[in-house]
Amino acid sequence: MQSTDWSPKQCGHRVLALGLVVLIVGSMFASVAAAQSAIGFRKAEVSATTVTVGENVTVSAEAVNVGDSGGGYTFEFERDRVRFERIRATIPANDDRRVSTNISFDEPGTYRISVNGNRAGSVTVQPARARVTSTNESQRRIDARANGVSATEPTAFDIPPSNRTFALQNWSTTTGQTAFQQYLTEYTNRSEVPGTLPSPEHSTLLGVIDVESDDGFEESTMRIGVNDSVLANSTLERDEVTVYQRNDTVWEPLSTSVAAQQENRTVYEATATRGTTYAVGRLTADIAIENTSYGTTASADGPRLYIEARLRNAAPIAGTYTGVMRVNGESVNRTTVAVPASGDADLSVTHVVTEAGSYNLKLNRTSVGSVFISESQAAATQRTESTPGSEAPTGTAATTATPAGDSGDDGDSVENPLPSTVFGINTLYVIGGLAIALAAFVAILLLLRRGGDGGGGKPETFDPF
Repeated sequence: MQSTDWSPKQCGHRVLALGLVVLIVGSMFASVAAAQSAIGFRKAEVSATTVTVGENVTVSAEAVNVGDSGGGYTFEFERDRVRFERIRATIPANDDRRVSTNISFDEPGTYRISVNGNRAGSVTVQPARARVTSTNESQRRIDARANGVSATEPTAFDIPPSNRTFALQNWSTTTGQTAFQQYLTEYTNRSEVPGTLPSPEHSTLLGVIDVESDDGFEESTMRIGVNDSVLANSTLERDEVTVYQRNDTVWEPLSTSVAAQQENRTVYEATATRGTTYAVGRLTADIAIENTSYGTTASADGPRLYIEARLRNAAPIAGTYTGVMRVNGESVNRTTVAVPASGDADLSVTHVVTEAGSYNLKLNRTSVGSVFISESQAAATQRTESTPGSEAPTGTAATTATPAGDSGDDGDSVENPLPSTVFGINTLYVIGGLAIALAAFVAILLLLRRGGDGGGGKPETFDPF
């Protein structure tokens, strides 16, 4: 082997070359290391901290690259330290990236969500929950969702508390389904409520709740808080407040009770049978007499006076009407009938009289007509008619004309073809008088004929006829 003798100059050159190689290689490794360490995790978050079973939660994470070259970064998403998603992203130099993924939960509970070991948040999963999605001065919209609940038992929702003057506090609903979604909207301005409300002349409203859902609806119990100041401004007493549900174009009252008395607020409870719009306050019927008829019929106790009326309700809420029969200013009988919303009903009220005379008939304050009962009518079994509003002929049973399609005949009486009086004189007396006069005339005639036969100067051919 040949020995190598280097001069001091050669040794220096070789040492310098070796140092330069070491420097270049070290720089290369340093550059690679710097490029890798320039990408770092920034933050992670969840879109909701409370959801229902089966509802998606969005988990998002960000990473940033502060280096001069691009690189790759892996995001690992975990639920209770168990990975459920892995996303690889390329991040350019001096830039960042945000990635997202969804997760849902099959069982109620609380779950910890993290990304690359960094906490994103905790998610509480409930079988049912309600949350406010929007609000302004006159309305509040609430999203009520449920999943994995009983289809036959009520699902209760605690509505987020509010200091609004009119607010839904609790909602317990049965839909016949294990999963459903409902949107509940509170209104304090009647002009913003969808659909048609009863007119102000027929209603005093404190607030309205509207329900929207594409799912089933069987029954719901609601609790609604109303500030005492709202009640005072409405002139309604606390116990006068009722919850009504809309059924097409009419409104149905619900059994309403005071469930609680809170500070400066009364809480009402009612159970609805329709998923619709609910009006809270007071609705009143608008019932008026459309037309009337009157008259007499025979009865075992004597002539029976009657008044019949057609009633009309102009309001979209059913109501009752009490008709008081007044005879010569005295209340003698009354009856109450139910009149449907925006509908009609018939009313009939009677009174038996035992004395002859003139009787003025009224229904409440409405004058109907007058009837004259003669002595001979006490035992009459007849019924005749007169012109509406006119006084009945003396001694007859009188009625007004009845509405079209109604004959006004009760089907039990037979009309007498002869009037009971003639010029105020009993018909029987008139007929008797005429019979007596005719008999007297015939008798005189016979006497005259007999006198002619006795030679009283009349020729035998004389014929008085």
